[in-house]
Amino acid sequence: MREYILKRVLISFAILFFVSILIFVLGRVLPGDPVQAALVASRMGPLSDEVIADVRAQFGLDRPLHIQYILWVSSFVQGDWGVSIASGERVLDMFMHRLPVTLELFFGSVIWAFIIGLPLGIVSALRRNSWLDVTVTTGAILGVSIPVFWEGIVMIYLFAVLTHIFPPSGYVPLSESVTGNLLSVAMPTFVMGTHGAGLFSRYVRSSLLEVLGQDFIRTAYAKGLPRKTVILTHAMKPAMIPVVTVVGLTWGYVVAGAFIVEYMFAIPGLGRMGVNAIFANDFPVIQATLVMVAVNILVVNLLVDLLYAYLDPRVRVQR
Repeated sequence: MREYILKRVLISFAILFFVSILIFVLGRVLPGDPVQAALVASRMGPLSDEVIADVRAQFGLDRPLHIQYILWVSSFVQGDWGVSIASGERVLDMFMHRLPVTLELFFGSVIWAFIIGLPLGIVSALRRNSWLDVTVTTGAILGVSIPVFWEGIVMIYLFAVLTHIFPPSGYVPLSESVTGNLLSVAMPTFVMGTHGAGLFSRYVRSSLLEVLGQDFIRTAYAKGLPRKTVILTHAMKPAMIPVVTVVGLTWGYVVAGAFIVEYMFAIPGLGRMGVNAIFANDFPVIQATLVMVAVNILVVNLLVDLLYAYLDPRVRVQR
């Protein structure tokens, strides 16, 4: 098990290294000059070549590309993520200020995905080919297929414009009002969680159906065990092995959906910060955001691999 964990960690670091190079290069090849755009936005008046050169030297943009990358990586791992060209704020401070908001959306969307997808998948498997199974399957396909932005627009129209149940946009911190916070994140987390719920329900159904047809399940029934005990104790653990893999895949969709959802619902999180940075060509913020997104996905997939090895011991002995 120790060798398996070490191997997965080394692979994750190697992937992160190549991803960091890609992110750095993409940040430099974006169209437009971020320094000149920032100076124009600050209304500094006519810009001389000397002023632009001084600002570029301040951000280290006058050095060779490989030197810029080495300095950026060394500073990044030490907690110096640079300074936003657009606002002049420290990127790390911007990140830490918005991180709790995005984490709340992430965990809320995962909760929605589990409380909707898991029971529906189980019920669909136990009621195979019934009208309930057909209904759940149709709903799961819709949940996976509907674009996030379209679902968000429909939710805002139905529950904010027509019925006034939830606010159409904005975010209320938990420290100010518990009720206001829950109301402000209810629609964004639901929109982000429906895609995962659709995937969960489909994979739980197919995996559970496969396990229920195994010999050890028939043996459990032959021993006279109650159906509830057979399903929850004997069938669910092996049935969750393929579902665990889906968690890693779904997490990537959740992270990507955060950029759209936060911007659509005016949530002041990392996703909206990243979108604003792209519009402003603020590459220090873009780089930091993309690196942390990559780290987030790599960590979750690493945990999924370890959990997969726990659920299926055969994975640990493979070389």
